Amino acid sequence: MREPTIVVLESTPERADALVRRIRDLGAYRPVAAKTAEHAVRITEDPRFDVRAVLLAADTPVADLSGAISALRAGAASRRLRFIATGPNPGLEGLARLRHAGVDLSLWEPWDDARLRFQLNRALAAPEQESVRREQRAPTDWRARVVGSGREKEALVYSLSAGGAYLATPRPSMRGARLSVVLPMPSGNLALDGRVLYTNVPGNLLRLELPVGMGIAFEAAPPEVERDLRHAVAQALLGLVV
Repeated sequence: MREPTIVVLESTPERADALVRRIRDLGAYRPVAAKTAEHAVRITEDPRFDVRAVLLAADTPVADLSGAISALRAGAASRRLRFIATGPNPGLEGLARLRHAGVDLSLWEPWDDARLRFQLNRALAAPEQESVRREQRAPTDWRARVVGSGREKEALVYSLSAGGAYLATPRPSMRGARLSVVLPMPSGNLALDGRVLYTNVPGNLLRLELPVGMGIAFEAAPPEVERDLRHAVAQALLGLVV
């Protein structure tokens, strides 16, 4: 099976090279820079590549953006191409242009590697993966305190939902472990009990598309807490769609 490819179509070669390096450093993706929209189409048509997503600068100098995106879809072996707009937010007129052309995801500056990884995974996910999720997820830049077995550690909340979170940490707890997580919610710190569903640690089964860490499920969260979590997730997702 060919490795999924991500085409990077930026406004300048320097920006394209920088973005390709950041994607490559994540370790799970095959980024390829395109010099022009026509070059991007040739990449999608090349049998050596299995193009699944295109990162497209919102200010890319393409006169007919809708036509260019249609050509990219036609050239790709996988017709389910997802497009992620990058760069500064282009404003209402620019957003309307992107939506009309079929771009639905965004990565507006400033963004960190967690958001980049999250959006790439979102673009590459099969439709059935999204449909089976009970709750929406969103990336955050929160630092959580995790307490388990009498020990405390800090973890990055890579993704959050009303039902749980994925915590990036070099020292994840064992599967099945019970712990307490303190989240720095906008309204103040929130302590939740949780259980580790799975871990992602170096070894043969390491999932490169995720940071090292653990997925946890919250337990016995009151309805008002779930409501606050859903609101926080919805707010975080606003900046990730066109």
